[in-house]
Amino acid sequence: MRPIAKENVEMSSKQGVLGADTSETSPDLLIKRAAQALGAEEVPCDVPQPFLEHVKGHEDVSRIPMALLPKLAWEIRQKIHESVKVTGGHLASNLGVVELSIALHRVYDFRKDRLVMDVGHQVYPHKMLTGRAGRFHTLRQANGIAGFPDHREDPVYDLFHTSHAGMAASMTVGLAMAEHRRGMKNHHIALVGDGAMTAGVSFEALNHAGHCEEDVLMIFNDNGCSISANVGALSSTCSKIRKTGIFKRVRDFGKEMLGKMPYGKDAERIAGQMLGAASHLTHSPGAIFMDLGFKYYGPVDGHDFEALHEWLEEMKHIKGPKLLHVITQKGRGMTWAEEDPINWHGAKPYEVQGGTAVVKKPSKPVQRDYCTVVSETILKRAKADKNIVAITAAMAEGTTLSKVRSELPGQFIDVGICEQHATALAAAMRKGGVNAVACIYSSFLQRAVDQLFHEVSLQDGIPVTICMDRAGLCGDDGATANGVFDLAYMRAFPHFVLMAPKDEVETEAMVNFGLDLDKPVFIRTPKEPSATAMTAEFKPLELGKGEIVREGEKKVAFLAYGAMVVRCMQAAEKLEKEHGLKATVANARFCKPLDGDLVAKLLNEYEYVFTAEDHQLQNGFGSAVLEEANDRRLDARKLTRLGIPDLFVYHGKRDWQLAQVGLDCDGLVASVLKTLKK
Repeated sequence: MRPIAKENVEMSSKQGVLGADTSETSPDLLIKRAAQALGAEEVPCDVPQPFLEHVKGHEDVSRIPMALLPKLAWEIRQKIHESVKVTGGHLASNLGVVELSIALHRVYDFRKDRLVMDVGHQVYPHKMLTGRAGRFHTLRQANGIAGFPDHREDPVYDLFHTSHAGMAASMTVGLAMAEHRRGMKNHHIALVGDGAMTAGVSFEALNHAGHCEEDVLMIFNDNGCSISANVGALSSTCSKIRKTGIFKRVRDFGKEMLGKMPYGKDAERIAGQMLGAASHLTHSPGAIFMDLGFKYYGPVDGHDFEALHEWLEEMKHIKGPKLLHVITQKGRGMTWAEEDPINWHGAKPYEVQGGTAVVKKPSKPVQRDYCTVVSETILKRAKADKNIVAITAAMAEGTTLSKVRSELPGQFIDVGICEQHATALAAAMRKGGVNAVACIYSSFLQRAVDQLFHEVSLQDGIPVTICMDRAGLCGDDGATANGVFDLAYMRAFPHFVLMAPKDEVETEAMVNFGLDLDKPVFIRTPKEPSATAMTAEFKPLELGKGEIVREGEKKVAFLAYGAMVVRCMQAAEKLEKEHGLKATVANARFCKPLDGDLVAKLLNEYEYVFTAEDHQLQNGFGSAVLEEANDRRLDARKLTRLGIPDLFVYHGKRDWQLAQVGLDCDGLVASVLKTLKK
């Protein structure tokens, strides 16, 4: 078994630029080099080429000679490049795990062995190696290949829909315990990378696995980066390991000493003691894993096929919980992605220009999106008030809080992939007199429900401000990223103020309103360009008060929440233009406290009232309106709730998703006409 070589620690890529016609990336050159290494004119192989057209799993991968595996790696990277440059997707993370994915499929047969990925956005090579390369051009498109493992797509190879960081260790341990209990002799592997090891639940699972001594393999894919740069003590230690040769020197010394020892249990015991001591003395990340009951191995070069094969084969024969530390380079094979793995983590459609790549320019000017409006407002306020601190959970780029980080580093905190800690931290800082504002994706905030209850609500409502980006249907990432449950679990908590803006002017006003309000405030914004000012005159915010933004006849009224206001305005215009029906549109602004007077006005004065929300119908905004109508003894028969039914909406463009559940302009019009017809 070979530890990582010092010259490979920096992971300097020599593969050139994918997608460009360079000799460094020529598959013919790779084959020629392999033949030269073997001293032969050709490398014998009974798998037809191109390999990806014929590879369906372990049997096919294992038949490809070791010398030709770089050719398979080249094909996978080329396919990733060809697809992502058109559809967008997770680029850098997948480029970094190509060799590791090939090695795993060469050593293990995942028709019976188990592989759980964490985070699931490193799944592209795995999908191609399991017979899905031919459909890969449909990546993240409606009814196409999902950007994450998806059990609906392949129930054999994609066991779980794994996309939120931190779950693989628990799922792998649980699966191993169940199948071993049933007498199965298979292997269970968790591939954990992109900062997922910083999630608290990962350590909960590791602690349990070490205690019960379950036979599992945790592969720590250490690429030094999650979506943003990794943070935390473990990350710092791993960074030192990657940048120095100290661990290699200790391991080489240990191997030399072991070579002089007799075989047997005593040698095995002494070896374990030596490696444990070396791990602690060098401040290796292995120390913490060994303390948790794991056997620690590595670090290993994640781009060296022979080393990976040797180590993975060895892992099959070592019983109990074990962790293999593999160092990979995020963005491997694309120079621009290697140099800037953060910005090329989630790539938008791009084109190659010379030796680099640029994001394709849209055909028309792009408006600011809502999260940009939020972050710019926070930055403006923070510059004027040093007591404001912005918090993120490893999503500085995604929430665009990177602007605060670069301009006001002393007023910015990144806690890593730890939404629970981010929420509790914000509450405690606010209790201590600092005006804390956290920006967290709606779907990620679900992890912190207990902290919202206990650390925020139960403390008489500590006045934190939490901006929930990606609320509602989120498009290409699909069901995992859709933030459609936040109202359902937060409406129940006392003291909470829930609001959602209709346009960018109102977004800025709500952020300022939240920072100044002595209550916990949650602001819900969608993943789309922000609507420009929808009214000629902005009406200042009042707690729990909505507004009428379009006056119509006393027949049909929309009561819309957040992103649905603009779509209800479009529907009202279409109803008037095509059907002569002048509908009223009201902007609720608040879900809690709800504007009961506005609800009463609409139900008393209009024949039909339609609530519209980009959220699940169960316990959502429409449910709040229905409850208010009941409490006021209003005629709730007039009310129709429009929202997301009791199902998951899978990947596709956001407009397509909205159309699937009748929340686009045409769907809203159809609902009105259908109700009137009845």
